[in-house]
Amino acid sequence: MKAISDEAFHILIEQMELFMVLSTRFKTLLRPMLFEMVYHKGARILNFRQRQEMVWFMLDGLAREIRVNEWSFKERTIWFWFPFSFVYTTPGFFSQQPSQSTIELLKDCRMIMVSYDNWQRLKRMFGDTEKVTEMIRDTDARLKMGHQERINNMNTEERYVENKDLLDKLFCLTKRQYIAEFMGMSLDRLSKLRTKY
Repeated sequence: MKAISDEAFHILIEQMELFMVLSTRFKTLLRPMLFEMVYHKGARILNFRQRQEMVWFMLDGLAREIRVNEWSFKERTIWFWFPFSFVYTTPGFFSQQPSQSTIELLKDCRMIMVSYDNWQRLKRMFGDTEKVTEMIRDTDARLKMGHQERINNMNTEERYVENKDLLDKLFCLTKRQYIAEFMGMSLDRLSKLRTKY
């Protein structure tokens, strides 16, 4: 873990300002609270029932969210995070409740992170912290809700066609089993659709 680099800080601010313009004061307060770290492929940076002490912003890499069944402990991929994503679970970081998911890294990942305590300090020091946080969370929730609606309302072929660009990208990066779980279909069905399209 090291202090955040100028390049990484610039990328983070650029992404946050897609949601709202940030004041110089906010940026000045935020920077010393941030750290940068490289995690290796295969690391589980958050485990089922663990409390998420950090929220991450991915600069490079790929990660998956794994929902864990509370009784059987069976794992299922429900989400992927790509570069320039905020990486957290719900419930998890913001509520400080035990996570119902695991976060696993599928490639080496370069991350920026801020601790829960520092995020709380930033909220107390600067009122707009809550606003930008909620805007980021709302955007993420909308994306996840849209994905779930497609699973509920489209057949497997429609879902495949709708997500073809994303799937083509994922096929080069991770296991087909994870992709099938994410898409809400069997591995066999995914393979047949990949052959067809």
